[in-house]
Amino acid sequence: MNRVALIPMLLALACVGCLHSPKNYPGGGGDNINPSDYAAKTCPNLSGNYETLGELLDGDATTRRLSKSMRIEYVFPFSNEEDLRRIRAAARTENGRIQTPITAQVELVRPRVLKLNLIYPGGKVANNEFSFENVNRFVCTGENGKIIWGGASEGGRSEFGPNSTDSVVMLYLDDKGNIISEESTQVHMSLRLGAIPVGTAKYFSIYRFKRLPE
Repeated sequence: MNRVALIPMLLALACVGCLHSPKNYPGGGGDNINPSDYAAKTCPNLSGNYETLGELLDGDATTRRLSKSMRIEYVFPFSNEEDLRRIRAAARTENGRIQTPITAQVELVRPRVLKLNLIYPGGKVANNEFSFENVNRFVCTGENGKIIWGGASEGGRSEFGPNSTDSVVMLYLDDKGNIISEESTQVHMSLRLGAIPVGTAKYFSIYRFKRLPE
């Protein structure tokens, strides 16, 4: 057997035990939540006024170093890029600077639909509705539970070969009425030669958005 033919075999032997971690989002199979089991459950009511920058409570090493806060609008699932661009544009001042909203108001406008109102310095307001009505994608575990969603994607690459990812997001209230946002992402890495799995890199973050007095 020539040296070139030996390479895939050696790589496969070296990567025994390097299989990808199981998927971790609702509907991903295995031990993950089955959305159909929760289709009749209500969502927690996140209505209230909150600080617009969330404080990082915990995260992986990269998150702890680079992302110690998060803007509240980014924890909600935008349905399209147009809505996201509109909210980003509202944060931009005439001289091109990005301003942080003073407060954020979350309002329950109908079951499984939230409206986020952002109030900027000078009284400028921007808002957007976020729908959790697709029970096959968004899992609500009850009035005092969580809103959970996620999914998988293919097509990523690194210098070593193709990658795939999956992620899950959870929103809920803590015992003081603050919004907690938890997100975890898995990057499943494979070698270019033979698409041999070489393991999974895991990232996570937990942010708290403090509730303001009414």
